[in-house]
Amino acid sequence: MIISIEVGLSGGTLVIGSDGNIRDLAGLRGTYKIIDKTEEALNLIGKFFNKYNAQNLKFYLDAPVSNSGNLKYRILEHAKTWGIETEVELVKNADVVLEKLDRVVSSDAVIVDKCISYFNVARGIIEEYIKECNIINLNK
Repeated sequence: MIISIEVGLSGGTLVIGSDGNIRDLAGLRGTYKIIDKTEEALNLIGKFFNKYNAQNLKFYLDAPVSNSGNLKYRILEHAKTWGIETEVELVKNADVVLEKLDRVVSSDAVIVDKCISYFNVARGIIEEYIKECNIINLNK
């Protein structure tokens, strides 16, 4: 979710797939870097979840991915301003955890095909708050 929002804020290309989910083309396997859009992305996440009265959030980040610890810290710092109970857990493989849960926030096909239920929050945030975005709709 965070990377897709960062891509949207950066003017990168996003794709709406046949399942209606919005995905980025960042292709960051095993690496993550905090960028100049990370803070804004986290602000939009808080704004979105506040608007829809979320009571609590739990982020699962892949511990082996570079900078996941830094991202955890940033999320928790921003969460203090959200007024939403927020946890961030570093796990060996977030996909394995998420695919067994419900109310998952993801657009990753591997996860959404297996989890009990999901919501593509990135699409909601992008459509609601990021008007100047390069989106290719593969459904047209």
